[in-house]
Amino acid sequence: MLRAPPTNGARLSPTQVTTRSATAWRTGGSGSRRQVGSKDVGGLNPRTLRRPDGSVDVSRIAAVAPAVASASASVAQTTRTINGLPRHTWLGSIDTTNVDALSQITALDDTLKAADLAVRIMPARLGADSPKRYFLAFQNEAEARGTGGLPGAFAIVEANHGTVRFTRMYSDATMSGVAATVDFGPDYHDLYDGAGTTTLYGNGNLSPNFPYAAQIWASMWKTQSGQAVDGVIAVDPTALSYLLAVTGPATLPDKSQISGANAVALTQSTSYAKFPGMNAGAIAQRRAYQLQVASAASVKILAARGEPTTLLRAAGKAAGERRILVWSAHPAVQADLAQTAVAGIIPTTTAPYVGLSLVNDGGNKLDYYLDRSLTWKRTGCGATRHTKVTITLTNNAPAAGLSTYVTARADDRTYPIKPGDNRLEVSYYATQGAEMQAVTVAGHPGTSRIGLENGHPVYTVDLELPRGTSRTIVLQLSEPASKLAPIVLRQPLVRPLNVTLKGALCN
Repeated sequence: MLRAPPTNGARLSPTQVTTRSATAWRTGGSGSRRQVGSKDVGGLNPRTLRRPDGSVDVSRIAAVAPAVASASASVAQTTRTINGLPRHTWLGSIDTTNVDALSQITALDDTLKAADLAVRIMPARLGADSPKRYFLAFQNEAEARGTGGLPGAFAIVEANHGTVRFTRMYSDATMSGVAATVDFGPDYHDLYDGAGTTTLYGNGNLSPNFPYAAQIWASMWKTQSGQAVDGVIAVDPTALSYLLAVTGPATLPDKSQISGANAVALTQSTSYAKFPGMNAGAIAQRRAYQLQVASAASVKILAARGEPTTLLRAAGKAAGERRILVWSAHPAVQADLAQTAVAGIIPTTTAPYVGLSLVNDGGNKLDYYLDRSLTWKRTGCGATRHTKVTITLTNNAPAAGLSTYVTARADDRTYPIKPGDNRLEVSYYATQGAEMQAVTVAGHPGTSRIGLENGHPVYTVDLELPRGTSRTIVLQLSEPASKLAPIVLRQPLVRPLNVTLKGALCN
């Protein structure tokens, strides 16, 4: 039974919340105490999970799964109990303590749910029962795509009884002329027909819904190689920078290094200055260099012998920012993944949705210099509410010093441009049931294409963004009322998306 909160205004510390939850775990919530011996506690220590040869002890992970599941269930019940307590009483200190306790126990609940998922699916995914094969795509944030950046180099990764190895690295040219055999239904066709999402590897991730991209790439690889994969993983240079900051730098064949401090610039800016040409020779050199960088960084991370908890935190940060995305070809595992941020799913939900997705339409690498901000303002308290969405994009590309490869334009257009000018497909994913009343671009009436994805209306504006300028798109929408908190899609690019949410308070 849950104790009444303290009446002296004292707040529960995270240690107190954790201790009480651990007690509930040990008693199983019924008062019958279970013993948690030193062997169990040792099994939960990340430092003990790596064998001397670098492989992961999957049997140890599987052994702690029941204990983690029990702890997660207990804390989840505690969270529900606290959440069901009255929010307002006659004593302010009780109200404050309840809110604080709920915040802390909710954070612990989320952590244990993630741990429960990890220990349930990791042994099999690491090849505990049979070898597994994965497609690993490296996304380039300098050229925006829905899931983050343009897919470039990729690797095939094999996991067998906890040993993970890269069988080979490939350049994106490997997928030239390869088509996927997938069909995601009429809404997808309406949005993306004509864009070559199933025939061009680099356009397979125009949708921000990662399972689409993953299935396209998996199908392409099977067509190209005859091999089926058990899953698809996508990472970007920022995610690599988080991980390399923990592992230390990796050394390239030319004796230079990629590290947490330079990974983003090296892969998405410096390399283009190093190999600036547009001819076949320069392109081949650039691809070879990018493969060397991806290989060195990946091997360094896999061979890491440092503090595993810190590395896991770095990976968790990247996953929370959608910089590490995972899809499983096995439906039961994918159903579990779909409950987490790492799945990169556009959810089918009636909650207010705030989703900005950009696609580079110029075929260049200028999104390295792109700033983005979005303000979502909801007014009114009726069955439908007016929502004003203000999107501001700024092209901060320098006036000089960029190679023609970075500033190139591959799009068809009827107007003149200058070096550094960019073009973007700006898509806004709105709340289910929303209707657009008006759209303006740079203060003038504009037009947008309208589509639908996972129940969300999608409004797309074709935007020319000259170098050194900002352009603002304003969408006036009517959206169904909801008491749920807005869900924000944060597309991972080099520079963060700045979001401001303003909602009217309604009873």
